[in-house]
Amino acid sequence: MIFPKHLEIETVAGFCPAHCVMCTIGESPRKKVMDNDTFSKILERFEPYKGKLEFTTLHGLGEPLLDKRIVEKVGMAKRKGFPSVGFATIAVNLNDDLAVKLFDAGLDTIIFSLDGINKETHEAIRRGIDYDVAVANIENFIKRRNELGKTKIIVRMIRQDRNRDEWPAYRELWQGKLDSRFGDQVSVFDVHNWGGDHGVDVKEKLTAIAKQRPVLCGDLYERFFVYVDGNVGFCCGDQQGWFNLGGWEDPSKFTRGGCPATSVREGRIAELKHCSNCSIVLSRFDREYLDIK
Repeated sequence: MIFPKHLEIETVAGFCPAHCVMCTIGESPRKKVMDNDTFSKILERFEPYKGKLEFTTLHGLGEPLLDKRIVEKVGMAKRKGFPSVGFATIAVNLNDDLAVKLFDAGLDTIIFSLDGINKETHEAIRRGIDYDVAVANIENFIKRRNELGKTKIIVRMIRQDRNRDEWPAYRELWQGKLDSRFGDQVSVFDVHNWGGDHGVDVKEKLTAIAKQRPVLCGDLYERFFVYVDGNVGFCCGDQQGWFNLGGWEDPSKFTRGGCPATSVREGRIAELKHCSNCSIVLSRFDREYLDIK
């Protein structure tokens, strides 16, 4: 049986201050913040498997800091012993008070989504976001973490045409601000299309690669995704619920059973309708996590 090492729970869906050019949040069929009771029940169901996990992520297709109870959820997961509890954020709602509360709750990892070293670049990609506010909040979080917390910080760029040339300077800038004592990293991966069309046709590329070797999508092996409504996603890119796997109550889903997974396990994802148009597997090939030295 295949047990993913990454449990991802969508605590907020369909809500975000940003309107990012590469994001499908506007097409989200879910608009909801997960209540603590549902979150607790999901944790209880997966508690027997926590020893097989390496990561517990509290985000999906939405901004997790819009959940007024995100600190409580972090604390619940930590008290139950789930490993490496964290989430990604655009940082504009991360004030000093919230930062301290997250440290106190035991947050293990935070990923800051920042897509440039220039205000114009970042704001052209993360539309509706003030770059200066995001950077100030990130820098304050780093400062307060160094004083009070143990949280690992990852500053991450989603590389695309608008910011590709900025990556070397971006990497150097944030490597100088982060701290190796906490395992901090600077990260980059290429933009993907979330399984839809969105002007990107990847089927030809996947088919060509598949002729040389099996195309294995690590997200299917490594991640188990639970939507905010309690249903199970085939993967983090299955935001429309195409494969309709049902609710989280049946723990057997955690082994990646089911018909669609057969093609995935055998490296034949180009044969699946939505997988054949999804560039997530391609973006993962060039993903980097650079340790701070």
